[in-house]
Amino acid sequence: MTTRAANHLCQETSPYLLQHAFNPVDWYPWNDEALSKAKEENKLLIISIGYAACHWCHVMEHESFNDEEVAALMNRLFISVKVDREERPDVDHLYMSSCQLLGSRGGWPLNIIALADQRPVFAGTYFSKRDWIYILNYLSAIHAAQPQELIDQAQIVSEGFRKIHCPPTTGQNSPKDKYLPELIFSIWEEELDFNQGGTLGAPKFPMPANLSAILAFGQQGHNQKAVQYVLNTLDKMAMGGIYDHIGGGFSRYSVDGQWKVPHFEKMLYDNAQLVSLYSQGFLLTKQDSLKIVIQETLDFIDRELTHPEGIFYASLDADSQGNEGDFYTWTSGQIRKILSLSYDPELFLEYFSCLEEGNWEHGLNILRKTSDPSVLLEKYGISEKELSDYIKTCQSILLKARNSRVHPGTDDKILTGWNGLMINGLLEASRALHSTEILGKAIKAGTFYLEHVLNHDGNIYRNYKNGKFSIPAFLDDYAFLISAFLELYQQTFELSWIEAADRLTRQVLTKFCSEEGIYFYLSSGRDSLLIQKTMELIDHVIPSSNSRMAENLLLLGYLNNKQSYITHSEKMLSGMLPTMRQNPGFHSRWFALLNQMANGPLEIRISGFHRMQVLEELRQVYLSQAIYCGNTDVKAMKMPEDLNKMEKTKIYICHNQTCFPPVSNVPEALELIFQKWPLTNE
Repeated sequence: MTTRAANHLCQETSPYLLQHAFNPVDWYPWNDEALSKAKEENKLLIISIGYAACHWCHVMEHESFNDEEVAALMNRLFISVKVDREERPDVDHLYMSSCQLLGSRGGWPLNIIALADQRPVFAGTYFSKRDWIYILNYLSAIHAAQPQELIDQAQIVSEGFRKIHCPPTTGQNSPKDKYLPELIFSIWEEELDFNQGGTLGAPKFPMPANLSAILAFGQQGHNQKAVQYVLNTLDKMAMGGIYDHIGGGFSRYSVDGQWKVPHFEKMLYDNAQLVSLYSQGFLLTKQDSLKIVIQETLDFIDRELTHPEGIFYASLDADSQGNEGDFYTWTSGQIRKILSLSYDPELFLEYFSCLEEGNWEHGLNILRKTSDPSVLLEKYGISEKELSDYIKTCQSILLKARNSRVHPGTDDKILTGWNGLMINGLLEASRALHSTEILGKAIKAGTFYLEHVLNHDGNIYRNYKNGKFSIPAFLDDYAFLISAFLELYQQTFELSWIEAADRLTRQVLTKFCSEEGIYFYLSSGRDSLLIQKTMELIDHVIPSSNSRMAENLLLLGYLNNKQSYITHSEKMLSGMLPTMRQNPGFHSRWFALLNQMANGPLEIRISGFHRMQVLEELRQVYLSQAIYCGNTDVKAMKMPEDLNKMEKTKIYICHNQTCFPPVSNVPEALELIFQKWPLTNE
């Protein structure tokens, strides 16, 4: 057997790039060498973008990029560049927008054919070997015989780039119109599935940022329909196959419209945000089923995605042993064999909708809960507690058995922005589960990044692997880490967190701000390789870095009494209002910010010796618009420096820069809050 020589990816640290390091394709990473070589040899660029957990990326690699015939064609006629979209969101964001401009549907693997100057002329996702060979031959023939045709196409796309990544025009739109959130939600609800949850149709993505924004809107505006929509979605997802009923955690999406069949990859960013979302749902309802999902998802993250230093890996692959979902699915016979040693397996099989012939493909079952367990209680003559205990025991037995299988691959790079999301998830969960242990995990992860911020004078990096940081951070890394630090401050009242958040914010304002001084570019400009600066404004599964920075500026403005930050946030939101009204579903965090501004943030400032105990009690209540502070001046009244050392607790409730007389205990504070702002808290 001949051993293949490594290509130019062999020195990379990204698991995705290393997966392709021994392809016969002469892959380059995204760098000057590859781009210069394309110009020198007057060759088209192939820019192929994906990520380690991507199933169809693996399929295309196996069918095409590992194929000698395809590789020979690519090596002869093109310069081929592989990009990990998670390491280089700027490259991915730029070329994903070319799909829209060229009339293709986005997704991964994302395969771009571009001129040597990076301007794309073709964009698509997965292609079979036959189709890929046809595309390569077709475009290379045009490049050789009619190059002007490709140049003209590239020019059209380049003009589109400039429009897509141009900052919005800030106008006179008022972000403080208290009737606007209700109007926008009435537009949004037309695309919501009030029966199955999520959005109408298939596939179904969890979209936790959307659900969190709608839950906050429903609670603040006393819109029970919105609240029930979110709670129903949480229940449907937790019952469906998108949730791992043996090991906890959520897959990336469901290919159908009922959450039944997942695309099995598990991403840190999904699970981090879903921990936050289910924690918010539990704080609002105290529903035990939500609490179970929180704990099981955290158990999964502890077991599968946690680095020894207390930070978090990126993802788990959809595939194991080359097959999607092998790790997670079962035949009925496998379950019977494992459980029958100790328990009657029939109740378990029925509870999780398993069929003899399988409920998926190849005779396999994806576990999903029955919609009416009361039928099983009557059929088997057991109580709810007996059923719960039985299911938990069976889950434990099957988890142990499953752990002997070949595990999906782990993408072990550690991304700063995604870790910021996970820190926030842990903080929300520590409130919901009333757990100092979970809070300690959030503080440990936050401290890792705090020390890094302090050691690099506020400059941070995107990636951490093998004990080293690499790739200067992008805007989303700053935005999500700032958000985590602000939440750590609000849960601990430790000044170091808010100081670090302010330091990072100053870096963002200095390094990322666009020419008009309002919005922010995704990259700081330290990389001159890209032909177009990119700007991330649309909220997808992960919120956009600009919407999160707008939220950060508002929050930090109130916490540090910086009116300039609040004004900056208002200007950002003002420019986004027209597009938000047109398409609320892709502006969820802008909608959340609008809801916050329209209603006015609720400032809760606590002083006195027992302030941490008071803070802990208050944070057991879902108050989505609350900002908690323990050591800065209360607006409209001065707090003596030694007030936090005084034995008597004082709780100041402030709204729209007006503070009510202080109260001394949590019941009085909540009575004042709900009397002034009658929220949905049922």
